[in-house]
Amino acid sequence: MWSFFSRDPTKDFSYEISPEKVPGLDDKSIWTLHKGKKKGSGDPVSVFAFDVKGSSESQVQIAKASLKRIKTLRHPNILTFLDGIETDKVIYFATEPVTPLETYIRECSSEGSTNELAISWGLHQVVKGLSFLINDCNLIHNNVCISSIFVDSAGEWKLGGVDYMYPASGQDSTPPVKILPMLEKYDPPEKVDLRKGMMAKKWSSDMWGVGCLIWEVFNGPLPQTSSLKAFGKIPKSLVPNYCELVKC
Repeated sequence: MWSFFSRDPTKDFSYEISPEKVPGLDDKSIWTLHKGKKKGSGDPVSVFAFDVKGSSESQVQIAKASLKRIKTLRHPNILTFLDGIETDKVIYFATEPVTPLETYIRECSSEGSTNELAISWGLHQVVKGLSFLINDCNLIHNNVCISSIFVDSAGEWKLGGVDYMYPASGQDSTPPVKILPMLEKYDPPEKVDLRKGMMAKKWSSDMWGVGCLIWEVFNGPLPQTSSLKAFGKIPKSLVPNYCELVKC
């Protein structure tokens, strides 16, 4: 099971990788997620893998930029980068062991252990991570949804999915194109204005994403943007805040 990737040119990578994909990112990420372990010690990690050979040039550039970005971000509510490697065939980076939020919630629901307090705390952690990015780093995450959030072994929520991040100001402060069609439904209404160079509050895009995340946490994956108008299972106590986020 663990030797599958040992035949490729990443022998200098410090981690062994399981070939089996961890579910939760399908069609929403250019990366696949795998369980891994540190060579020698056997300490568990998560490994994000990208197939360079099987991807378009635009996808490759996004993956390379994402790797550079995640290396530089250090915050308790952002995925902890451990190590990475880039070759002409694959790009890997290892993090603390995590589970995609969608998978985590599904497993908790099946065990009857999901509770509103834990979800509220998780959402608070995501907002703290976004606050660091926006206020301290002047960066827009631009990809806040259930597939960009991960949960560590202690149940702490971590912000990942930094593939489409961009500066909040300056000459590069235009949202990059999300090349996966499944992500288009998370675009805020003002994105058209941003592409035209019109100013918007730097919080607006990611706060819309938080609204989408709230909807998905309680109702499952978002089918389409218009679904945000229906509250579904969102608790009544959260509805006023939710409405502010998605302007419903």
